[in-house]
Amino acid sequence: MERLKSGLRVVGLVAALPLAACSVDVREDANRNADVDIHTPVGNVSVQSTDVAPDTGLPVYPGATLLRDGDEPGSANVNVGAFGVGVRVSAASFESGDGESVILDFYRKAMEPYGPVMECRGEVDFRDSGPVCESRGSDREVQLVTGSKNNQRIVAIQPRGTGSKIALVHVRLRGVS
Repeated sequence: MERLKSGLRVVGLVAALPLAACSVDVREDANRNADVDIHTPVGNVSVQSTDVAPDTGLPVYPGATLLRDGDEPGSANVNVGAFGVGVRVSAASFESGDGESVILDFYRKAMEPYGPVMECRGEVDFRDSGPVCESRGSDREVQLVTGSKNNQRIVAIQPRGTGSKIALVHVRLRGVS
């Protein structure tokens, strides 16, 4: 019984170590943009939200404006990493008075340098061979996707009032095979 109690104490101590060695840093500006950094012995998370479009490698559609959701910023950079494996996501939402077709034409051309561009109304999955679309014909959102399993660019467009909502996303994986 004493051996079991000692073992449970050791397990409890080991489980508490990551929490004790954890640091959280939150910085917020007057526009409610926030940077959050969390560091633990097993990994790190960093979130930076801004009123400026992050670098997705894609241009902002001409005349489009950054779209805020209430008090939430319109864009963010998110980095998650642990033991040589990680993901970095840069994303931003915009709105435009233009319709879907003209925006799709613009982004098809802008995405060409990154590889073949696929259009999808439904779920997109990235496999070793590239993007795969699981179509849902009734979906109002259309996505343009290009890239590989480890380096993806996505443009999602959906109707918004008389114009469109545009989401730009760049996902980069490291250490994932």
